[in-house]
Amino acid sequence: MDIPYTTKDRPDTGLYNGKVGIWLFLASEVMLFGALFSAYVLLRVGSEPGTWSLGLMNKWVGAFNTLVLIASSVTIVLAWVSLKLKDFAKYRYWQWVTIVFALMFLGVKWSYEWPAKLTHYDITFVSNEAAARVFTDAAKMTGETSYTNRLHTAWGNRYDPNKQDYAKVELKDKPLDGHIVGYIDEAGHEHHIGAAFDIPFWSHAFAWRTTTLAKKKVKSLIFAPAHDSWPAKHGAAAGAVRVAEAKPGAHATGHAAHSITVPRADIQRLSSFEPKHSTFFATYYTLTGLHALHVLGGIIVMLYHLLPCNHRLWLRDPDRFANRIEITGLFWHFVDLVWIFLFPILYLL
Repeated sequence: MDIPYTTKDRPDTGLYNGKVGIWLFLASEVMLFGALFSAYVLLRVGSEPGTWSLGLMNKWVGAFNTLVLIASSVTIVLAWVSLKLKDFAKYRYWQWVTIVFALMFLGVKWSYEWPAKLTHYDITFVSNEAAARVFTDAAKMTGETSYTNRLHTAWGNRYDPNKQDYAKVELKDKPLDGHIVGYIDEAGHEHHIGAAFDIPFWSHAFAWRTTTLAKKKVKSLIFAPAHDSWPAKHGAAAGAVRVAEAKPGAHATGHAAHSITVPRADIQRLSSFEPKHSTFFATYYTLTGLHALHVLGGIIVMLYHLLPCNHRLWLRDPDRFANRIEITGLFWHFVDLVWIFLFPILYLL
């Protein structure tokens, strides 16, 4: 028995069944993402001054992924047009190009952007005096008269673009961000964390914190502050902070070449840029994670359409198969549209 209106338009809606179904589904998706976007905006507008993380997203990475998704929207239309022109081989070509773009998007997100965030840490200090030791010794290292003023500027750019309220926040609460490149144990032995492309491996980033630190085996952290908030030149320093001695091999390059030691006793809070870091990152991972799952779902559907069983459907009923690709394209355009909204609110605003 044939199901009616799989290729012909319904008289009541003017659409075939599949297109009616996808528009109803997309309406529910609009309500889902609309609620999340609204929650983000309300949290952002209602946040206390100096508590919302800014300037932590790489806008060029976000822009690249935006261009990739826009290109994939074009290629999936070309795949559908190829079917309308009765060219199945060209359809397969453009479908594969769309899948490659989608995989590229997920690759950037899951293998570069998220690992970079989850291995980047913030340190806040137990007291203003402990924080001042770090920043004062840093000024001595570089010959600057006041590194604290430089920190205030960098911190103000990150948390308060209007620069109106950042001065009210105590020095101990202004986070020093960077990478953990090692630690010194209670016996005074240094342990260095391996790195690839200057980003510590995920296993190192999590394992040392959940095992070594949890068991209180760490006396001091060897910490490489981020380039945008730390002086570029280095010299000798005394006290609680020192420049890590250059060692042969990987430890004398990259982050470790300009690392400092921070006593565990001076650290109030240590957190990577993970969901629990702040409200910003909690909403960031929620929004981008849900979107990434939609991208993954679209990839699975497009791969299914390339199976031999769908080629047989094409030979038997080409209009019905073309309609399936049109429906998939509508879903994919919605996924791209969501990202076009995510990019500016998360990366630019």
